[in-house]
Amino acid sequence: MMQSPAPTRGDTRRLAILEAATEVFMELGYAGASVDRIVQRAGGSKGTVYRHFGCKADLFAEIITALVARMTDPIERQRPDAADTAEELAATLGRFGQTYLDVLVQPQSLALYRMVMAEGANFPDLARVFYERGPGQVATQLADYLGALQGWKLIAVPEPGIAAREFLSLVRSDLHMKALLGVGVPTAAQCELTVKRAVALFLAQYQPASERTG
Repeated sequence: MMQSPAPTRGDTRRLAILEAATEVFMELGYAGASVDRIVQRAGGSKGTVYRHFGCKADLFAEIITALVARMTDPIERQRPDAADTAEELAATLGRFGQTYLDVLVQPQSLALYRMVMAEGANFPDLARVFYERGPGQVATQLADYLGALQGWKLIAVPEPGIAAREFLSLVRSDLHMKALLGVGVPTAAQCELTVKRAVALFLAQYQPASERTG
């Protein structure tokens, strides 16, 4: 099995800046965060930050991109042609849904959501980048996966984009809203049960006609 290359010094520095920037954004909000503050937390120089990311807005976009990469990893690893049975498709959607929900209700993700909701009106570009790089990108990647499955006749989704958003809504249920409002952080058991129900409802809705009549 081929091993991933060892991280370079530049990779390590980049990760440290991202981690520091995430902490600063969550503590001070987007308006209150500055590159100077991030440099104080991460060490190094402003030049290093600009060389890796360009500006504060680019840093924020990279943080959201990293979260999305974690959410969508289960479908990125699964080739559509590898899900050649209904059971394998259900398992892949289950892994994706579980990872998506787990990341969504983590304190870091909730803090970023709250920050965007609080400051989006004053920083419309912030809200746009958050949606495009975050929820919008997750839906797009799931839609691409569902669309690629069409030829394998495991699922009938004439409009993959709509189907993807429906599945994500089922997975979020009311657990994400409650967590955002601070009125209830879901347990692992609640998340697992919600994802199982979401997968079952979704596959029943988009079951191929041959399976419905067979």
